[in-house]
Amino acid sequence: MEMDSGWTGREACALQSALRMSNQEFAARLGIGLRTVADWHEKPGMRPRPAMQRILDTALAQAPAAVRERFAALTGESARAENAGAGEDEQAADAGGRPMSRLVTIGVNQGIVSTGDNATIDARTIHLPAEAVRAPAEVAAARGLHNLPAPRNPVFVDRQQDLAELDVALSQEPPVSPPVVHGLGGTGKTTLALHFAHSNRDRYNPIWWIPADSPTSITTGLAGLAARLNPYGNLTAKTSAEAAAWAIGWLQAHPGWLLVFDDADSPHNIESVLGSLPAGRHLITSRRATGWHRTARPLPLAPLPPDAAVDMLTQIINPGNPDQADLERLAAELGHLPLALEQAAAYIQNTAITPAAYLDRLRRYPARMFATSALSRTSGEAGDQRTIARIWQLSLQAITAEEPLSGEILRTLAWFGPDPIPRDLAYQLHDDPLTVDDALALLHAYSMITFTSQSVVIHRLVQAVARIPDPADPHRTPDAISQARDRAVEILLETLPGSPLFNVPGWPRWRALLPHVLALTSHIGPGQDTPATAGILRAASGFLQGDGHFDQAITTAQRAVDAFRQLQGPDDPDTLTARSFLASAYRAAGDLATATPLHQQNLADCERVLGPDHPETFVARANLAYLYALQDQPARALELHQRNLTDYERVLGPDHPGTLNARANLASCYRSLGGLARAIELHQKSVTDYARVFGEDHAETITARSNLAYAYELANDFEQAIPLHQQVIADRERLYGPDHPFTELAREILIRAQQQASGHEPANDPDDRQTE
Repeated sequence: MEMDSGWTGREACALQSALRMSNQEFAARLGIGLRTVADWHEKPGMRPRPAMQRILDTALAQAPAAVRERFAALTGESARAENAGAGEDEQAADAGGRPMSRLVTIGVNQGIVSTGDNATIDARTIHLPAEAVRAPAEVAAARGLHNLPAPRNPVFVDRQQDLAELDVALSQEPPVSPPVVHGLGGTGKTTLALHFAHSNRDRYNPIWWIPADSPTSITTGLAGLAARLNPYGNLTAKTSAEAAAWAIGWLQAHPGWLLVFDDADSPHNIESVLGSLPAGRHLITSRRATGWHRTARPLPLAPLPPDAAVDMLTQIINPGNPDQADLERLAAELGHLPLALEQAAAYIQNTAITPAAYLDRLRRYPARMFATSALSRTSGEAGDQRTIARIWQLSLQAITAEEPLSGEILRTLAWFGPDPIPRDLAYQLHDDPLTVDDALALLHAYSMITFTSQSVVIHRLVQAVARIPDPADPHRTPDAISQARDRAVEILLETLPGSPLFNVPGWPRWRALLPHVLALTSHIGPGQDTPATAGILRAASGFLQGDGHFDQAITTAQRAVDAFRQLQGPDDPDTLTARSFLASAYRAAGDLATATPLHQQNLADCERVLGPDHPETFVARANLAYLYALQDQPARALELHQRNLTDYERVLGPDHPGTLNARANLASCYRSLGGLARAIELHQKSVTDYARVFGEDHAETITARSNLAYAYELANDFEQAIPLHQQVIADRERLYGPDHPFTELAREILIRAQQQASGHEPANDPDDRQTE
């Protein structure tokens, strides 16, 4: 079928409407550039070139009858029959007696067109020159033939190593498994492939870009290649599948070409094509990270390095010389993800705001900012879909359709930090570990997570989008997000080791979980605290204090106090315990002026509310006594410590941690008062009891040993003191590392003891760290 008077942009757009395709789909169907389609929309009166006219003729001829009917209705084209005969015309001769080219006549049934009460058959015919119908091997590709969907990106940073790997993979002779560039949506896989293709246009011919998200897209892409190689000959194909088969025949018969399969949804979709073209060059991009072992060689693509991410922002924003520190903060917040960086830079450029202002908007209005296109509003519908939120929504649709638990895991773990998440947390979300394994593997296959046998890592932007409710996204409804947040709090609280100040075997677990505790409580915010989040904060304060992070210990304890007071009242036991953690954190930080009234109030409240024999009352008394010792009031401290040891032994027994601690505190108090014989006796018992009850490597055992060494030092018994100090250093280096504050303190104490043993004056900083 041919248009009576030739195609214009208006008729081309009518064909697109009849086919019900987007600009991108229509361009892929015709095997042309997206800009050409956009030109037709902008200039409906323009007339495509002759070659393009033939491509449009081909597309209309191959369209189903319903499409042709819609096209006729849109253009007002009357149906008419052209009976030019069937079969081949007889060979004729021109005036000089030379034989003319034969014409091949092909009848195309255009379907039934209604005209009032009558119906006619539009049986147009297509006349092709006989030489147009040739075998694929006889057709040569035009020089420089390609259908690359966009020009070379001028803002292309850092990826030299990735380009070099592609070059090596595609240069091997004979061809080996093709490379598949895979990674999280937005890492720049398509941009990398496009840059490589443009850089090698003089090396490959043709270079053909094929959307590979479905088998239909691949067939359509190959049919488009057939149409560009031999438009007239392609008209003999009755279906896209026949045209695709013609293209495969051409590729089998010619060397030197490159096919780019972009966004391959599954290895299975392209295995048959790759299997029929073993001698060609193929480049694949995909969000899927696994399943390629029989098909292609995986090449993972990571986010940009920090300096390259800043360079990318700078190149796009350009004017105004933005502050380097602001750019670095913005790049870090966006996880150095190229699409997110492009999205942010385009917004900054279009709205003339600063990077700092964009970062503020991102934190205040994340849902709206993540949904903002990386391109300008005038870039066409394809650009409007190229957003972080949209790309990951499509991935999540495919994932949850296969395994719904995958979506629940992603939404729940999104509330934790971007640091490695202990993998066992995911197993708390379902009773069947095999189902969890399958769900994690599926998320990994789509590059939404990376994982090992011990941990799961999620990109910070994936987490940000996954925890932002969006009523238009069925995977991120407000209810689904709220349930995921509550589940995250629940599983984290359940897995925190108890007694953070004393449970040394639990400290490695605490160090693995602390980034996620801080991230979760940061995402939720103080105004949304529950008793569960307050419990997490209180426990975290204890560990932070024991680990030497006093400022964070104060912040988390204060928030726990505020939450418990508001939710459960000022006299609730949880509130009193949280206040005890807060006072201890201030004392550990050296702020005794703030700590003193808190400790005094806490003891009075515990005795009033809980009674004199309650364990929390004992803790409050020990804390206040220790504070008096720090304030050089040893007599007041001695009285409280002696009472505490008696009450602990009576109520909780001689081996209770509180009893052991009370004895150690009493020993230190005697030492401060000059009663060294009694102090050494109690310190020796403390070391023995801590080692017996908690083990040789427990922090309090090591502290008790350090305190005993100091007591010997004060008694001028350096033969006993120095070996004990040396053992403390060795233990702390092994447990904490050589640069930990506790290790450095032990070194300072040893140096002081050695100086004193040599006749030098000692410093006055004993390692008297009794804990509550």
